[in-house]
Amino acid sequence: MKFQVDPNIQITHIGPEHANVLYELTNKNRAYLKQWLGWIDLVQTYEDTETFIETAIDQHNNNQASTFVIFYEQTLVGVAGFNQLDHVNRWGTIGYWLCESFTGKGIVTKVVNQLLDYGFEEHNLHKIEIRCATQNLKSKAVIERLGLTYEAELRECEWLYDKFVDHCVYSILSEEFKSSLIKTETLSSKQDS
Repeated sequence: MKFQVDPNIQITHIGPEHANVLYELTNKNRAYLKQWLGWIDLVQTYEDTETFIETAIDQHNNNQASTFVIFYEQTLVGVAGFNQLDHVNRWGTIGYWLCESFTGKGIVTKVVNQLLDYGFEEHNLHKIEIRCATQNLKSKAVIERLGLTYEAELRECEWLYDKFVDHCVYSILSEEFKSSLIKTETLSSKQDS
């Protein structure tokens, strides 16, 4: 499945054909991504990336998650998607990352907006959550720009290499998203990480 988010941005379900570029992108951005992503040290080899992709495909096929790669002007620049889909409770969580050299172009904001629409329309979700470390100001700015509601702070809920970090929890309900004026076109002038 592919979505043309805007003339320059496309997302497509992750597949084996993305393994080489994704591994290289992870390696090149290792120090940058390690600031907020606790899994970076688990990706040491090309085979680790292949295993991640195989797992993502299995989870998608079992309707448990949905992982996309992000392309900007036909260059793979990051990953975004639903880390968890709970169809019993009609709930999902979105996660994302972008390589450092493509930050500040509004890519993540537009991609997450597309994922919100996808989650509510294609998966019939009632609620979507996004969590991030409380000190991850760029990620918080994306979430707040999209109009999600701040719900809570989870104390020391993630071990990030040498310390525990707190998370902010944000959410949006289906009726809130559908009634909002959030449209990809209105986000074109916004900047994000």
